[in-house]
Amino acid sequence: MFNEFSIASTAVSSFNNAALVNPLFLASSILMLPLFFLIYLYGNDFITRICGWHKNEIEHKSGFFSLTFLMFWLLIFGGNYAVIRDGISLLSNMISIVLFCLTIILTQQSIKQKYIDKIKNKKTEICVFGTLLILAGFSAIHTWFGILLQISAIVCGIIIGSRINRQISLIPAVAVLFGFVTILILMQPEYFRFGQLGNLTLIHLAAVVLTGFFAITALVTRYTNARSKIYENAYIKLKWLFRIISLLGLVLFVSTESVPVFIGMLISLALLEMLTIYHSSNKFENISKKSWALLLMVFGMITICPVITALGLICLMMKTDSLKLSDFSNLL
Repeated sequence: MFNEFSIASTAVSSFNNAALVNPLFLASSILMLPLFFLIYLYGNDFITRICGWHKNEIEHKSGFFSLTFLMFWLLIFGGNYAVIRDGISLLSNMISIVLFCLTIILTQQSIKQKYIDKIKNKKTEICVFGTLLILAGFSAIHTWFGILLQISAIVCGIIIGSRINRQISLIPAVAVLFGFVTILILMQPEYFRFGQLGNLTLIHLAAVVLTGFFAITALVTRYTNARSKIYENAYIKLKWLFRIISLLGLVLFVSTESVPVFIGMLISLALLEMLTIYHSSNKFENISKKSWALLLMVFGMITICPVITALGLICLMMKTDSLKLSDFSNLL
């Protein structure tokens, strides 16, 4: 009387329709509020006393473990290659690039911080390496090219990462990779269980825009120097130009959910912030650190990875001065 396949398909469809109306990441974040409140109260004590992290290294270790959780999220919870639109999607190649970069950074940092030295048994190292390759293969098991791409990305990343002597800065690496993964989520939301392209709610779009904004702000405020060399008249005209372009990009992105429009909007925001900082005589180092912490929090929410959100909350609570919206509005 009933077809098992049709019952399963109907159940999946009902779940997807419910997720579109009520975003899953928002519901999960609301349910996690008691946990985040406890982290707000006792997070610093837990990190410093129980985990043994020094206050000066919390940001560095938070970045390392955030990238570690991002890798396992991509391998375990990201999705599966069966839903990729093979004919037109570059998602499989992009995911492999992200895994390649993540493996390079994590391998290099593990060697520099001597995390690997704590594994004294050679058999344990082989088991860890083999488990990582198995996870990479099984996460793309629906297509043969996905298995080869991801396993090759992991192997090549470990080889290159073990040979890099120069220290990799984790804060910009986290901002770049989180921003890149956000673009991937927007490319095909159903792969990452974020929704369905063309049916994203304003909550979905606002979360994506905030993630991109914090990633751009963390990078721009970190690497742009205050010069105070632009003429006031030219500065006002250029600033309004980039404001209008950014606002038009935001409206167009909300209307179309287009990835190129989203990237263009982020570029215009970056130019707007660079113009503001270059014209100013003040430094924006504090905003850079706050933006990085907020990036961890928002990205952890949209990927339903509360550990990343918790690390971002701890980094944010380390700042002595309170967070003000005016700090960010002055950039725009």
